[in-house]
Amino acid sequence: AFDIAAYIADRFGKVMGRAEERAFLVGTGDKQPTGLLNDTIGAELGVTAASQTAVTFDDIFKLYYSLKAPYRAKATFLCNEELLLQLMMLKDGQGNYIWRPALDIGKPDTILGRPIYTSSYMPAITGNATADKNKKVLLFGDFSYYWIADRQNRTLKRLNELYAVTDQVGFIGTQRVDGKLILPEAVQIMKVKA
Repeated sequence: AFDIAAYIADRFGKVMGRAEERAFLVGTGDKQPTGLLNDTIGAELGVTAASQTAVTFDDIFKLYYSLKAPYRAKATFLCNEELLLQLMMLKDGQGNYIWRPALDIGKPDTILGRPIYTSSYMPAITGNATADKNKKVLLFGDFSYYWIADRQNRTLKRLNELYAVTDQVGFIGTQRVDGKLILPEAVQIMKVKA
C-alpha cells in the first residue's frame, strides 16, 4: 500500500532542484545553464577582498556600493554558509558582535538592510591562501536579471517492460531548463585576494 511512485517523484524533485541550483551558480553554458559565477558571461567583479583568508565588513560595504544604485532596491546577498558564519562571528573592539542576525522566524537575515541567503554551491573560504586564491565567495545584486527558461515541465516515467525480466520497475525523470544573466552589471561578485 506504500505509494512508491509518489515517493520517487518527491525524491526526483529534490535531486533535480539541487542540480538546478548548482547549474544556475556554476554552470558552464555548455549543455547546461550559464551560471552566475561563469568567468565570461556571469556577474561582474565588484570588489576583491583585502585578505586572502577572510571577508570583513569593509569588504561588504565596498561590494554594496559597487552595485549601481538602481539595482540595490531589490538586491540580495548570496554566499556559502561558512562565510555567513564568519561574518556572524566578527566582533568590535569591546568583544560585541558587529552583526546580529534576524530573530523573526521565517524572515531572512539581512546585511545593510538587504537579505542574505546561502547556497552550498557557492565557494567557501577554507583559510588556505593558495586554494582560496581568486575564489568568488559572495554575490550581491538583483537576481531578477538572471532569466530561467523552463522548456518543459518535469516528467517522471515508469518503465515496466525494460526491467520485467528481473521483476523490477524503473523510473526516469527529465526536465529541460536553461539560465543566463542577461544584464551582468545587475549582479556584483566579491573575490578573495590573489
